[in-house]
Amino acid sequence: MVVYGAGAVGLSAVMAARIVGCQYIIAVDVHDSRLNLALELGATHVFNGKKVDVVAEVKKLTGGGSHYALETTGVPQVVKQSLNALRPLGTCAIVGITPEVKLDIHNDLMAEGKSMIGVIEGDSIPRVFIPQLIAYYKAGQFPFDKLIKFYDFQQINQAFEDSASGVTIKLIVKMAWKCTWPLSPVWPPSRMCSDTQSGVPAMAPSGTAFE
Repeated sequence: MVVYGAGAVGLSAVMAARIVGCQYIIAVDVHDSRLNLALELGATHVFNGKKVDVVAEVKKLTGGGSHYALETTGVPQVVKQSLNALRPLGTCAIVGITPEVKLDIHNDLMAEGKSMIGVIEGDSIPRVFIPQLIAYYKAGQFPFDKLIKFYDFQQINQAFEDSASGVTIKLIVKMAWKCTWPLSPVWPPSRMCSDTQSGVPAMAPSGTAFE
């Protein structure tokens, strides 16, 4: 199993691959910090796409290519890598938002019986899948909290910089709001709030973490 992109989705796939017992769990990214985290979360091998020929290294390691690949980056060049590094009859699942990609159908897919499929929300049934994820988390097998870092609102520029550099996987910016509860004629009642930084009254955004 090769995971292309060691962001939140890719690292979640690394943890899932460890849970199901994949022999090879290979993470590919261009940030060494993310690759180090991938090793901590269960990857058996990692490759930096800026430093090595990923296709050649995967084929060498696996003896001809991977059976499965998960492409999370949405980068056309990486999509082609994920297909070229498959062994005959291998399958690549595309989960990244991907623009137009130019493929040679015969050489990239048909000649070796490879498959490329699109996957949305893990092709899962939420009422079954989410309780399973919670159980894995409680058992210490799916520590997704290692992917998260919190920033105060004043650190928002640093948060974006850390995300771009690969230091932070999934950032959460905390916004402090002062709120009152004027009951409204609709349910649920809305909170009338003011941003503590600006003092400007506003409706609290959906999903705001109140302090």
